[in-house]
Amino acid sequence: MDPATKDTEATLGGPPSAVLAAVRRVLGPLVRVLIHFGITFPTLSGLLKTVYVEVAERDFALPGKPMTDSRVTLLTGVHRKDVSRMRAPGEAAADAAPVSPSLGAQVLGAWLALAGYRAADGGPRPLPRAGEGSFEALVEGISKDIRPRALLDELLHAKLVRERADGLLELVVSAHLPRGDLDKTAYYFGRNLADHVAAAGANLTGGAPRHLERAMFHDGLSQASVEALRAEAERRGMELLVHLNALATELAERDARAGTGGHRFTTGLYLYDRPEESGGTGA
Repeated sequence: MDPATKDTEATLGGPPSAVLAAVRRVLGPLVRVLIHFGITFPTLSGLLKTVYVEVAERDFALPGKPMTDSRVTLLTGVHRKDVSRMRAPGEAAADAAPVSPSLGAQVLGAWLALAGYRAADGGPRPLPRAGEGSFEALVEGISKDIRPRALLDELLHAKLVRERADGLLELVVSAHLPRGDLDKTAYYFGRNLADHVAAAGANLTGGAPRHLERAMFHDGLSQASVEALRAEAERRGMELLVHLNALATELAERDARAGTGGHRFTTGLYLYDRPEESGGTGA
């Protein structure tokens, strides 16, 4: 059953209370972030109107029929005058987030994945600054639009790369996360959460095949036990992601040669802990 049919059935019976409760729980941590950055309810309300209209138009059209302002209003509850204005040419909301990972993230991903830059144990190989198989060659293999020295200075400053006593550059795998740069962190916040919600949402609405979406949770733990679990999760999780990144790079090269590319794949890990408490909204 397609979304256009499902939405009619859901509207006629009203939204399920269990789904409303789940959405309320999801919104708690999100609203905490919004308040932190001064994003008020009126600002969010205007943004939500735009997103409601965009999603209804993109995902809920009836087969063989044009999407009308009236139908968008029926699906979303957004006033028809607002719908008409937002659907007018040139009125699409600008997306301020970057559309692709930064060059630094691409370089570090290649360092982790490409066979020529991996050590015998499969981990990232320490690299000289210049020459064959160097950091400079790695950067230039991805883009010639930035000087390798400038990128290296940024990575050293962010403590994603360190220079050893012998002059070789070492990738700090455990620190392969964006830090200190709000644009980068916000990009991954939006991309990762969007894909996670898309996977869980598809499962909730009966999509097939089902997406992998699993988590373990445990309570009654001491802070020391949480730290032990955190260290183990980070170690094993990073091993998995490095392995999958290398495999994805090999498969993408094969698919490019065969001309069969055109899909994207996301998998991820997260962990969270906080003192136990009862009641409240969200995590």
